[in-house]
Amino acid sequence: MALAKFLKETYGKQSVLDAIKGGGWKAFLDGTLAQATLVHGPNATFVGMDALGNKYYERMTEQYGRHRWVVFGDLSRSASGQEPSTVTPEWHGWLHCITDSNPANTDVQLPIYHRPHHRNYTGSPMSYAPKGAWQNPQKRTWRKVQYWQPNQ
Repeated sequence: MALAKFLKETYGKQSVLDAIKGGGWKAFLDGTLAQATLVHGPNATFVGMDALGNKYYERMTEQYGRHRWVVFGDLSRSASGQEPSTVTPEWHGWLHCITDSNPANTDVQLPIYHRPHHRNYTGSPMSYAPKGAWQNPQKRTWRKVQYWQPNQ
């Protein structure tokens, strides 16, 4: 009963089979999602959710360092079903016990140069490609020196 409730709250699925069909089979292969769902999950405390859909849990009866974990929101993003670069810096600090303040309940003071967090796009079509890279459609001019023209 507790497992079915946890699956419904976490993945929006009614059963383990529905969670596997919804993309969870990728993470079940390496065991991390299976452990988060079947071992930790049913007795865990839901701590919060970030803007990218990741859900964070805590269970104080577990070993220190393994008592906090994340269940990634979109299991179809990567080959393993997990994308660790989607964890925001505030939640990263909480996950790794750098801070005990819960980002869902505390107002995090952001610096003036703060930019919104996004996942790492390496290996995707949206990744950065400098001029001259074979992925970049803009070809590089290979002139090493460009002289300054004062009248232009």
